[in-house]
Amino acid sequence: MVQEVSFLGNQPIFLKAIDVILVFLILYYLFKILKGAKGIFFLNAVLILFLINVSSRFLGLEYFNALLEQIMLMLFVALPIIFQNELKRALEILGEKNPILQWLIKPPDIPQESIEIVAEAVASLCKHRHGAIIVFERNDPLPMVKQSGSFLDGALSQIFVEQIFYPNSPLHDGALVIKGNRVQAAGCFLPLDNQLVLPQELGSRHRAGLSLANQSDALVIIISEETGNISVAYNGHLETGYNGEQIKYRLIELVRPAEAVNTGNTECNQTKTEAG
Repeated sequence: MVQEVSFLGNQPIFLKAIDVILVFLILYYLFKILKGAKGIFFLNAVLILFLINVSSRFLGLEYFNALLEQIMLMLFVALPIIFQNELKRALEILGEKNPILQWLIKPPDIPQESIEIVAEAVASLCKHRHGAIIVFERNDPLPMVKQSGSFLDGALSQIFVEQIFYPNSPLHDGALVIKGNRVQAAGCFLPLDNQLVLPQELGSRHRAGLSLANQSDALVIIISEETGNISVAYNGHLETGYNGEQIKYRLIELVRPAEAVNTGNTECNQTKTEAG
């Protein structure tokens, strides 16, 4: 007697369609979170095994399907151990994107005091031509960036920022991440998108800053070691040509447009580069 195998089962077609759509939405979210991380290869393997498992069920391969289920079970048991950082990142982003929490709780903003402290530090670094990348973390969490550097969690101050980027200091060759009025990490590595089209005179610091601004809502300040010029990356844009006196007012304009200081001598010619 031949056993009939129904791929759709006894559920209505519209429920099966919802089931498939939910699966693809979860896979899309996971691929988006793990993009650029080592966990993407594991997810590719799980996806291939899942498609093979669906095909074996459709064909009625009972023993082969049982073997695949055992293999996938072992993989899912190992998943939290091998990729705990990636899973932590996914959960943090899921929590931050919760629309209910965003409606009830006002998103954190960059304090005015932090802007002034960083502006003074940037002006000093610019004067001495000390290269630097300073990242203001905003709504989008940056766990992978902070984990790539050294955890600090110190009070933000001008001398603290200047000492980190002093030449030959242990943490000067990397990015500084600030959240609110706290320095969270230093010596961090930012993602590099080699597909970005930038002017030839801009180096790896600018590429890294713009790459992060493409992937998050972070506000990134870049100081060129060669020229001392200051650039700002935000929302996929890169503005260059600022000096130590102008940067404070530009940061205020970006963070609090309604409170921006209107001065006639703070205008400058800057080049806006769209992400390519």
